[in-house]
Amino acid sequence: MTLLGWSDMDENGHLLAADTGDFREARAYLVRRLLNTTPANHGKWQQLDISKSSLHATYEILNTTLWYQMPKTKHGAKKHIGPDLPWAEAHFQERIGGEPINPGVEHANWPYHAGQVELHQRGGIYDHNYMERIWPTSLTYETMPNHYPEPIGFRGYRFEVGDLNDVIALLESDPGTRQAYLPIWFPEDTGSTAGQRVPCTLGYHFIIREGVLHCQYNLRSCEIYRHFTNDIYMATRLAQHVAESLTFDVTVGQLTTHIVSLHGFVGDTKKIEELI
Repeated sequence: MTLLGWSDMDENGHLLAADTGDFREARAYLVRRLLNTTPANHGKWQQLDISKSSLHATYEILNTTLWYQMPKTKHGAKKHIGPDLPWAEAHFQERIGGEPINPGVEHANWPYHAGQVELHQRGGIYDHNYMERIWPTSLTYETMPNHYPEPIGFRGYRFEVGDLNDVIALLESDPGTRQAYLPIWFPEDTGSTAGQRVPCTLGYHFIIREGVLHCQYNLRSCEIYRHFTNDIYMATRLAQHVAESLTFDVTVGQLTTHIVSLHGFVGDTKKIEELI
């Protein structure tokens, strides 16, 4: 791993670069930086009041950017990133499956539920999930009961909404485009006006230069023990899927991941230490 630089302003502004085989070293470096911070309790976690729980105090570093040379194959991603398998790959396939299902199937197989599969659900569904956000073109208000007053199609302000296939089609028709962005954060998330859970992922930006597909992956928040590794794996797999879906030759390049709040819970300290 090549360490490009760290700011000395309150331990924020972390910048890392890692080659394909260096992901675990980069993660270990971030873990060490996290564990050197003073934990603080910020009052809520996913809209749950955790203000009185010392175990939910968090180690936190702000504005972490990781430049990672993505593995070119699924096998390489599994080997070098080391996600929670088989769940991570099964859930990735569910995400790209073309259906806006909520809650889906693989949510129940997540390795970290600790017996609370329905935590964060309302009436058996989540306030959002990746399948709904990746495939909004298949959503109708009829399929989202008790949320909308009339059965009209899900659409944008002036134009029809797009989905992952539209992003791929844009890259296919205009390989030089700067517009191939897949949003996960939707306008309804702004301000969390109903007190709802909002996505940790903001979106994915794909750009092709000189036969290489790069991906910018933006997150407002990421937890180091349960999510970070799986998030990097599924972003890499998404880039691989986009590249493989194009009819012209392209290989995957750099995954630039920016996380505003990278954090871990005090109650998970021993498990976090095992990531070093």
